[in-house]
Order: sequence, then structure tokens, then C-alpha cells
Amino acid sequence: MQASRFTPQIETPEAWAFSWNKPRQAVSGLERPLTRDEYDQGQAVLIKVKTLSTDLQEIFTGRHKHLLKTQGIHAANKYLVYTLGRSILPRVDAVNAAHAMNVNASMKFMSEADTYHRLPSMGDKPLRQFAQDIAGQLKEIYEERCDQLLAENDGDNAILFELKTQRSLYCDIAGMSRAFNVTPMYWKKYCKGKLDTVSAIAGMSRLVNPDWWLGQLKGQRTRWRESLLIAIGKVNRDASPYASKQAIREVRARHLSNLDYLKNCDLENVETGERISLIDKVMASISNPEIRRMELMSTIAGTEKYAAANGDVGMFLTITTPSKYHPTRIVGKGDKKCVQRNHAWDKEAYTPKDAQRYLCGIWSKIRTAFKDNDLSVYGMRVVEPHHDATPHWHMMLFTKPAMSQPVIDIMRKYAMREDGDERGAAKNRFDCKHLNRGGAAGYIAKYIAKNIDGYALEGERDHETGELLTDAAAAVTAWAATWRIPQFHPIGLPTMGSYRECRRIRSISLTETFDEEVEAVRAAADVGDFMAYMAAQGGANVPRDEQTVRVARRVAAELNAYDEEVKKVVGIFAPHLGDSHVYETRTTQWRIVSSAVDVEVLTLKSASGAPRSPVNNCGLVKSPEAANWQNGGAGSDAEALISQPLAVIDWTDTAAVRAIVTRIREETPRGSKSQRSFDPTKGRYVAPSARLTAEERARLPKIERELTKHGITAERWELEALSRGAKISFGDLVMSFEPLPDWAEFEGYVSSTVS
Repeated sequence: MQASRFTPQIETPEAWAFSWNKPRQAVSGLERPLTRDEYDQGQAVLIKVKTLSTDLQEIFTGRHKHLLKTQGIHAANKYLVYTLGRSILPRVDAVNAAHAMNVNASMKFMSEADTYHRLPSMGDKPLRQFAQDIAGQLKEIYEERCDQLLAENDGDNAILFELKTQRSLYCDIAGMSRAFNVTPMYWKKYCKGKLDTVSAIAGMSRLVNPDWWLGQLKGQRTRWRESLLIAIGKVNRDASPYASKQAIREVRARHLSNLDYLKNCDLENVETGERISLIDKVMASISNPEIRRMELMSTIAGTEKYAAANGDVGMFLTITTPSKYHPTRIVGKGDKKCVQRNHAWDKEAYTPKDAQRYLCGIWSKIRTAFKDNDLSVYGMRVVEPHHDATPHWHMMLFTKPAMSQPVIDIMRKYAMREDGDERGAAKNRFDCKHLNRGGAAGYIAKYIAKNIDGYALEGERDHETGELLTDAAAAVTAWAATWRIPQFHPIGLPTMGSYRECRRIRSISLTETFDEEVEAVRAAADVGDFMAYMAAQGGANVPRDEQTVRVARRVAAELNAYDEEVKKVVGIFAPHLGDSHVYETRTTQWRIVSSAVDVEVLTLKSASGAPRSPVNNCGLVKSPEAANWQNGGAGSDAEALISQPLAVIDWTDTAAVRAIVTRIREETPRGSKSQRSFDPTKGRYVAPSARLTAEERARLPKIERELTKHGITAERWELEALSRGAKISFGDLVMSFEPLPDWAEFEGYVSSTVS
């Protein structure tokens, strides 16, 4: 019998005799559990995440929890194993390895390696303690070396002042400090064999100073943390171009803090007591972004006019780094562009600072090639970041028409020397555009505004990030401040310092004081004609010694905190007329004081300003009138309250009480850093009347050397007391030095009265 070709259809009844006979829907929405291997791999990544800094832990665990909640356990585990474990964490390890402590420089600090590893997430208080620990250990090592040398030379102190000894001590102390990836002061001089005794002592004084270490470690913390954020993809066109959001917030906070400080301070004339607002003075200088931009544009326009007058041609050149310096790369076109991690960067984990060093190295070779081939260029260089914070250079250069092609060939050769055969190198690594006459300033104006304040860029967008150029200025400024990269640099132009000093001379002819050449420089600077200024200075690519006007500097009366001489700008001089012939542009001595605070509730106005300078000006003032004015000035708000018993204070007013307490705290004298005890574990406050004069501070090194000859190591307060003429006993030896006269006018008056 033949089987039927069709299967009969069975109808599903609408009602069932029993409820458990009714068919149910297939089970859906329940994920299968992770296998043992998948679970172990994910947990291994989580364990490694817990060893990272606090910021990174929050980012990674937050992303994992979000995926676990929204997409399930398999998506979250896939993120841990593949995205974190195989892609991001190796980049984090590379960054940490590049910033890790150099234990090979010194095994002395092996115990500090774990603390140094926590530097990116370290707070200000533990960072300060870490700086004190490092400075204290280096000071202890320095003293041990000195005691050992004295023991080997039968207590002869003269051995400590020999150049050979100081170089040896500097080698030991500075070499140990390089374990923390810092470059000690004068290290290059030591490597070249040009280190002198004064530089060696000053360099070691910094290495045993906790405040110096605090500044170094703060900079390292900022750059290390930013490098980690770059590595995990928090700095790019999709996340935050140019700089991380945290870096932008920190730089903005510092700027606001600086503005608050400037608003609360005045500049006071030391001789007359005249005051001007500090914030107004700063905003009238090139510290103001608007004035800085206008000065740059004036410089570029003048340079272009000078080139046109001399028949030179202009070029706009761009130099970028090899792909291995870029942490990310952009793929796709148009709206489909997206950012991907660049695995060529993973091995070395280059920072923007490393990329800037590469570009500086390329430029040094290019300049050498120009010199060897008798080529010369002049113009302006602008450094700006890519979206992933990697810097590149834009240069507006002018040269003779016959030199333009050799200049381009040399620059292209060195720009393509490293990894020049990689994909996209021929198109992106080097670019040159010839400038039409009269269009150079306008061509580079956008780059200058983008890197300063975004002026006149409303509505324009960055071709790389798509963001508004007006919004990009804050991020670019934060990038430059974080990595300490100078954004603008003149090439082959006369010194800008002389230009600014000449602009300080208003409506005064220098023909009689100097000659007509110097007056031509001053007149051009006075009207802001940079083209005429270049011509009067001798033109482009003129060595400084051959320029008509240069900046004059003199050694200041006071030493710095490390007993070094400080040269300050005082005016201008003409090299062809001699160094001794100086026109002083800074004849008035100013100091920063706190502004007067008006307390409307108390109806009292304080005219006092606590000087920020640590110098006791009573011993420095030349005229008795100025000294009497300094001592007879109005007191603080607290003193005003005592001197005016009729003033009624409402102590139930919270705002008034808070204002009084705040002002009294501000008036409380604080000790200067330069007058604290040399022992980093001790601190003391020095009253204003106990501060040293400039002459007394200048003789401190001599007193210290004299004590060292007798085998005495004195504390800072002992040196200060001896400098004032006190007698101090060191065991059986009593030391004293002749006190210096404080007020010569007063002593002369007393002697005449007695006679």
C-alpha cells in the first residue's frame, strides 16, 4: 500500500482539559552563564585594574558596571577581556613603564618606588610629604659625604671648597635625584665638564629643598596623569580634543586663582608710596591674550613688509611627526570618520613632549644644513596640537628667491628621514605652500587666534575635530600649559626684548644720549612699526652682538633663595657704543602689596598693605623721609578698630564677623620660605622686625664658610644672628662678627649731635 504524500493537520483546541497541558512560549531573555575560563579571564583583568590609579579604576569599573546593567554579563565580560585586557591595559602599562622610577640611577631610593608609582593619583598633602622625604634623605647623604671627606683629610675644611670636591658631591647627589626622572639644575654643565663651584652649590641647594621638589613632582604628576588619559582614549576628537577635560578644568582653575590674587594686590612705589592696581598693570601687558595676539600679528605683518621691501619670497610650511608618535588615527571619510587606537604607538607610548623634542631635533639638523649651504630664513613658528595632543609645526618663513627651492628640499629631506616610507608619509609629514605677496599675515592669523583666544573665528570649525575654533582656544591653551610647550617662536628676527624695552621710552629722543641709529630703533618701536624696527636693528638673521640695541641687565642687590646672583632687566644699551653706556627704562622700584579692603558694615577703610616682599625695607631705604613713611603708615583693620572706639560693631551679623576674622588672618605675618630653618622637618615664623637687610643676607655665605673652617655646621637662625652681630657659643668656641650699620643717616646725625 502506497503511503500518503500529505501529513494530516491536527487542530489545536481552544480549551484544554487541564492547565498544565497548555503549551507555553519558548524561554527567551536568559543569558547562559559564563564558563569557568571566561569568568577567570574577566576576574584577572579586574584584579589588575585594582592596581591602577584611583581615576582609572573609576573609569574602568564604571564602564563595566554600565555594560553589566544595560547589555548583560557577556558584553561586560567581553569589555574586560578584549577591550581592557588586550588593548587598553597594555597601553597603560607602557605609559607607566615610560614614567617609572629609574632605580638604576640610585638604589638608595628603592623603598620610594611604590610611593612614586602612585604619583598620578597622589593628593597635594601626601605629595608635599613625599617631597620632604626626598629632600631630607638627600640632605642626610650630603652631610655624610662631607663628614667622610673631613675624616679622610684630618678635619681640613679647605677640601670642601675645592672645585674637584664640589663636582664629586654634585655628581653623587644629582645622580641620585635622577632616579625620580628629574633633571637637576646645571646638569648639562656638569656633563660638559663646565661646572663651577657656585653652580654646584646652588644645584645641590635645590636638591635638598622640599619646595623645589614639590614643584618638580607636581609637574610630573600632571603630565603622567594626562599621558594615562591619552592612552585610554580620553583625548581625541570624539572625547575631548587637544587636552583632557580634567586638564582643562585644572588650567582654568589656576587662571581664576591667579586672577583672584591679582585683584587683591596692588603695586606700590617703594620710594613714594604711590599705588596702582596690579590686575590693571598685568592686563595692559602681553600677559593679556588680546595684547599678545595683537603684538604677534603686528610682528608678522612687519616681517612680511620687510620681506616685500627686500624682494624675499614667503613659504608656509607644515611639519608633522611619524605615525608612532600618534596614539590614535582617524579612519573613514566625511560623516563616517571615527577614531581608532594606533597600535604603532603602544610600544614606546610617546608623550606630546617627546614629539616636541623630535621636532626640535629635526629643526636643529635643518638649521645646521642651512648654515653649511649658506642659506638663511626668517619668520615665525607656531606649534599647535592634533586632536590627540600630538604637536605639529606651522612655519611662515621668508628667504631669497634663489634659496627657496634648496630650503624646501632640505626641510623635506629631514622631515622624511625617519619612517619616511610608511603609509601616508609623503602626503602628511611635510607640506609647503608658496605665499602670495600681501597674504602671509592673513594666512597665519587663524592659527595664532586659535592658539590664543579664538578672536574673529566665530562660526568657523576645526577641519580635524569639527569643533568651533572659538571653543578650541581654551583646550589648546590648557594643552600648552600642561606640557609646557612654547606656542610661538620667532626665527631670525631681532630680539623682542629690545623691542618691548624701547616701547617703554615715550617721547624722548635718544640722539644725544646715544646716536641716530639707536634713536631710529626707538622711534620705530614707539609707533609699533616692526618693519622699520627690523631695518634699524640691522635686518634679519643678524647676530645679537651686531644688533643696534640690546637689553641691558644688572645683578640685583638681593640674592635669590639659593644664594645666587639674579640679573634683572634695567634698560637698553648699544653694543657699538660700549656695554657701560646704558639707558635705564626701569628706574622705579615696585613691590607687591595687598589691596585695601573696604568693610562697609564697619564703615572703616584700611589703607594698609602687608608687603609681600620678605625684605626689611627699613635698612634699605636711602632717605629718612621714606623710612619714616614706611613705619608711620596706617595699621590693619584690627588696629583701626582699637584706635576708633566710637565705631559700632554688630557682632550678631554673621557676614560682618566673618569679614573681620578673614581680614585679621590676612594681616597675620608669615615667615618667608627663604628664612625658614634649613631642616625640612622644622618650620618657624619670622617677624617683620627680625628680617635681614640685603647687606646682612649677602654676608651669610662668608660667615658659613668661616664657621666651616672651624668644623661648625650652623643652623639658619644661627647664621642670621651672627650676621646681625650676636655672639653664639659652639662648644668652647665663641663666634661673633662685627654688626653692619643699619641707618647711615641716623648714625651721622647722632655723631654730629654728640660733637
